[in-house]
Amino acid sequence: MVNVKNNFSKLKDKIFKKKEEKHRTALDRLNGVMRFINAWAYVAGLQFTDDWKRNGRIAFAVLVNFITLSCGFYSVWYYFPTENSFLVTGMFAFNAVVWVKLIVVVLNHERFMSVVQFIYKVFKSNTSGPRDRILSRVTKIINYHMAINLSSFLAGYVFYSAFPLYDFIFNGKSTLVSPLLVPLIDWTNLRGYFITTGFNVFAVSYCLTVCIAVSSLFFAFVDAYDGMVSLIDKDFGAFSEMCKIKQCGMAYDAVFQNIIIQLMDLARFSHYMNDLYNIIATAQVAMSFLVVVMALAAYLAFGFVNCIGGAIVFYTEMLMYCSIGQILDNTNERVVAVICNAKWYTYKVKYQKDMMVALYIAQNMHPIRLANVYPLNFATGLNITKNIYTLTMFMMEMFD
Repeated sequence: MVNVKNNFSKLKDKIFKKKEEKHRTALDRLNGVMRFINAWAYVAGLQFTDDWKRNGRIAFAVLVNFITLSCGFYSVWYYFPTENSFLVTGMFAFNAVVWVKLIVVVLNHERFMSVVQFIYKVFKSNTSGPRDRILSRVTKIINYHMAINLSSFLAGYVFYSAFPLYDFIFNGKSTLVSPLLVPLIDWTNLRGYFITTGFNVFAVSYCLTVCIAVSSLFFAFVDAYDGMVSLIDKDFGAFSEMCKIKQCGMAYDAVFQNIIIQLMDLARFSHYMNDLYNIIATAQVAMSFLVVVMALAAYLAFGFVNCIGGAIVFYTEMLMYCSIGQILDNTNERVVAVICNAKWYTYKVKYQKDMMVALYIAQNMHPIRLANVYPLNFATGLNITKNIYTLTMFMMEMFD
């Protein structure tokens, strides 16, 4: 009888626990998103919190990146004039991406936090049923994008680090995980091989924490931006209903003023995202192209199968950046569509004049541009993929 009661109590606790999880608010879900991002950022000392300060972990992250860069120069000297010295370019590219993300976040931490605080402000001020559901859907999309991004990183990382171990155990070959060598370590003997491989795996895994954190925050920014447009769309619908039933003038003014304020906040949000992620996106896409080409060259010319793992990581990351840039483009177009599709002809004349201002604001929300030239979207990703394919075909013909 006692066992039955205990089992019933456990079952009841599980049921109520599940119900509590189902009824989590959008703000709770956002807290979970930020905990996930900060967990990865903590490793390198980068946390997106108000009380963040420069610390020893950042100094260690700088040291790891500097040692990796030094090992790259040593590897070029060691391999020169063989072809392997050219393949170290891929490690330089990866190191450059990490340097850019680390430096941009450290120098602009207050600006990153201003965007994070604004998102929190929106979530805290929209806790009603329909608006909370819109923002809850936003957090689900953020989690979905972060899961895809993390899965691609893990898949490439496992392939990158596991293949040399497989080759060593089953084929008896001491296959380097990458062309990057450690000074004063002879990788041709067993002890030196494990030291070199261990350093490569550690350096890459440590640096990936910076990439995952910064990329995940980018996805959170753009998806939250899209959610705010949905809130504005809902407010325009409510305002049109007010105009239809002809409510009092003070209510008109308050609601319409709130919509204009939201549009201005949205424009500032768009500007901040462009400003913060312009350099990061440019470095990520450019270096991804370089890493993929170098990895394929290493595989075709020297049989570095594990380099395919690096190609998977960076190519998928480039596609994710292009995807999130396309979402931003679509959202900017949706802002214009929301204003144009509003029933402005039912508004009073003074509101119709303000709608022209709102339309001007919406039409001047620019996309993120790579090097301030190419827009970050699927079209750019497709062009880069075509160039990678062309170079791959050329290398296959050359190496054959």
